[in-house]
Amino acid sequence: MAEYHVGCGIAGIYAGTLSKKGDRWLNKSDVTDEAFRAVAQYCIDHNESMSFNYYGKRYRLEVKAESEGKE
Repeated sequence: MAEYHVGCGIAGIYAGTLSKKGDRWLNKSDVTDEAFRAVAQYCIDHNESMSFNYYGKRYRLEVKAESEGKE
């Protein structure tokens, strides 16, 4: 069974399979919208934010409801 990976590139977030060396995509799909929606839904469903480290800095993603009437 193929091992799927998720990564970001210059134009979005991708999911797919990598070469055996892991140095290039064998196939990939742009999953940017689906990935953002999945993270947002997870945060809403679990009533929590997500924290992570990136290049030595700590970040937090959270989802807030907009006021009614805003688009």
